[in-house]
Amino acid sequence: MQVNRLDIDTDSNSGNSDNLRNAMLLLHSARNHWRWIAFSLVLSLAIAFIYLRYITPQYLITASILVRDDAKGSEFGDTAFLESMGLSSVKSSVDNEVEILKSRTLMESVVEDLQLNVRYFSTGRLKTTELYDKSPFKLTLIHPTNSRNAKSATYFLTIGKKNHFELHYTAQTYKGTFGTAITIPDGQVTLERTSNIFNPDDQYAIEIQDQEQLVDQYRKALTVSPTNKLVSTVNLSLNEMLPKKGEAILERLLINYFKTSIEEKNRIADSTLAFINKNLQEVSIELADSERAIEIFQTSHHITDFSEDLRQLLTQSGDYQREENKYNVQSQIVNALLHFLRTNPQHIVPAQLFVQDPSFLPLIEKYNELQLAVTKGLITINKSHPNIRSQHAQLDHLRKDLIANIISQHNDLQVGLTSIANYKAKVRRKLDQIPTTERKLLEVKRQQQIKQELYILLLKKRVETSISKSSTLANARIIDKPKSGANPVKPNRQLVILMSGFIGIAFPLAVVHLKNILNTRIKDISDITTQLNLNILAEISHEHGPEKSILFNAQSQVAEQFRVLRTNIQFLGIAKQNQVILLTSSMSGEGKSFIAVNLCGSLALNGKSVLLLELDLRRPRMAKELALQEEGFTNWLSSDRDLQAFTQKALSNNTFDVITAGHIPPNPSELLALPKVNEVIQTLKVKYDFIILDTPPIGLVTDARLLSHVADLSLYIVRQGLTYKNQLGIIREIQKQNQLRGLHLILNDIRETPGYNYGYGYYASKKPYFFTDLKRNLFKS
Repeated sequence: MQVNRLDIDTDSNSGNSDNLRNAMLLLHSARNHWRWIAFSLVLSLAIAFIYLRYITPQYLITASILVRDDAKGSEFGDTAFLESMGLSSVKSSVDNEVEILKSRTLMESVVEDLQLNVRYFSTGRLKTTELYDKSPFKLTLIHPTNSRNAKSATYFLTIGKKNHFELHYTAQTYKGTFGTAITIPDGQVTLERTSNIFNPDDQYAIEIQDQEQLVDQYRKALTVSPTNKLVSTVNLSLNEMLPKKGEAILERLLINYFKTSIEEKNRIADSTLAFINKNLQEVSIELADSERAIEIFQTSHHITDFSEDLRQLLTQSGDYQREENKYNVQSQIVNALLHFLRTNPQHIVPAQLFVQDPSFLPLIEKYNELQLAVTKGLITINKSHPNIRSQHAQLDHLRKDLIANIISQHNDLQVGLTSIANYKAKVRRKLDQIPTTERKLLEVKRQQQIKQELYILLLKKRVETSISKSSTLANARIIDKPKSGANPVKPNRQLVILMSGFIGIAFPLAVVHLKNILNTRIKDISDITTQLNLNILAEISHEHGPEKSILFNAQSQVAEQFRVLRTNIQFLGIAKQNQVILLTSSMSGEGKSFIAVNLCGSLALNGKSVLLLELDLRRPRMAKELALQEEGFTNWLSSDRDLQAFTQKALSNNTFDVITAGHIPPNPSELLALPKVNEVIQTLKVKYDFIILDTPPIGLVTDARLLSHVADLSLYIVRQGLTYKNQLGIIREIQKQNQLRGLHLILNDIRETPGYNYGYGYYASKKPYFFTDLKRNLFKS
């Protein structure tokens, strides 16, 4: 006997059972659609292998350098040695060097040096390949133009006879010979052969890209980042389809970076050398003139020696003279620096030539550092940038401070010179007694001494600056040279194959699952029990062929299910001897007539007298299905004949009486509302144990509602896969308003679904399927 399925579904373990049943339902759908899943998997893997076959892989090229960072104490040994000699050095930091490596100016120099905007391609039978260093041709842009508005152009190459060639671009053809300049839309170019082998079976093409776009492209592809915050190493990486091309790009980038770093450092040395050489030339001429004057003076006056008194005076006078010489030298240097600072505001101040004044040297160092910062900043930003303006303002302020300090030093020197002049005047009065010849000789020697000291000072500074320039080192050194990885990073073969396999299986499963989600029809008993609180008297399974009817095969699975229905009906009708059972449904095609015929056959098997009264007067089908005469109930209503004349026997061993609907009337609802119908049913209840009323679908017409008062039991047919879920609202409304007496449900045409075992396996054929065995073990009713 069937039990209330609602009670089963409300068990405490229903949530876990529903989840497991849904999983088994998906597995069951996968088994039913295994051919589509296999086809989708094979197709997806085939597409993946084709993609991997023809896609051009990308390789990762990496390099690493060690950057000098003064904040982290990462100094180079050679640089530290030069600084210990008193030579200047430019400060450096990792962050600044990283920005320089990523600068547009540096990448532009790489593109120009390697001519990366000119690419060479070879088209074979299967794919097009970039050649780069394997190209049998090399195109050089002599005078490039920008006439194509930054669009790339592809020229197809055709080799002619006698060293001639043709370049085809759109509808134009440009002819020339190798090594001779020709003019194309991109400018004047020359095409030359290389040592690589030319394959006449391939189609060669030369693509000229816009340089600005190419620079942006490589800047985005280039990654420059410090290893971590504790060290000063910097890693460089670049994704490129051709490993050698990527290595060449990174190598050229580092070369140009080192070159730029050295050039920036040499600017200070060049400025100092220019200042020294200019002043050294002037001092050298003056020193030569002084020495020549001494020689002429001594020769003309025959000077050999002085007396002891003269020696003492000269010693005292010499002391004062040395002090005066010292102040004169410093005064000239101060004047020269003041003149240099006023006439060269954009140059570095050579601080080595100035007097080692502790208060003045920090100003010069700060001024030079700010001057270098402005120069370096102009590489990446515009002059009108606020930072540049701010730095220029600081330079102006520092320049004024320097000029004020120099003027102050000059004034101090003048005061010193004045004091020394007073002392010299005293000595000079004593020397008036010395012959004029000796005094003039001393004056000439003093001038020569001044020039000689200044000359020696300038020679020393020039040697130091030259050593500094010749020993200039970059702010970084290479740790790992640019090197491509052995395996490509894109595409990832394992990931592509794994994803294609996942998509090949998941896509059809998703389609099946989506189909189940979007299904608006009842697919299993849970769709009913979750919305209705009604007993399901029987569940009739799906079978093919004529043996599904109890009239033909009393031992079939369907016959056993109708016996269960018969037993349940008998239990419901224990208190009543005569039963009038009304069968209806929501719409046509739900198996209402099939249930009626087989229910009558099952009751007849039990020795009951049964009458099947077809009251579906709009679409009568019973006469055709049971091979009976068409005249029936409507013919009796319109005639005076006895109803027995229209009663027929079903063609089976388990005979039961049948009254067909008869001819289709124009007003079926009005006929069923006649009192004569109620009277005849009451009369038939005396004769038959069971009267089965086959009525029209209650969801379409009102005929079943008109007959509900004569029925003792109402069976509502719901068919799996056909009845809409929203039609359950009709049943709920009928139950709420009590429109059908003794309302119960019958679930018809149940197909095998994972998660339910209806207990009829004794009558079913055995199928050794994995999913069937798994279902039987997991779900037991």
